[in-house]
Amino acid sequence: MGAWRLIKKPLFGGICLKSFEIDFHYYTVEDALRLAEGILNQARLNDEPVYCQFITGRGKIQKELIRVFSEIYELNPIIPYHNKGVVLVEVW
Repeated sequence: MGAWRLIKKPLFGGICLKSFEIDFHYYTVEDALRLAEGILNQARLNDEPVYCQFITGRGKIQKELIRVFSEIYELNPIIPYHNKGVVLVEVW
């Protein structure tokens, strides 16, 4: 299964931004969606901004994550120009 990690990055002014990264290679679409939704829900419960990076590849998982993040969670997922197999999203 994929690896995940939670990182705290200090920013200017002493603010700490939590960053979450997970690799969904070898996950089924259903398992990836379930885990991603759990991550988003937990981030919202903690009431702190979290920067999430979902490593998806360019297939079905990426398309479904973007759809769910946009339509259900009303977030703005981004696919970075330098890595088309990643979905970035900030959760507030």
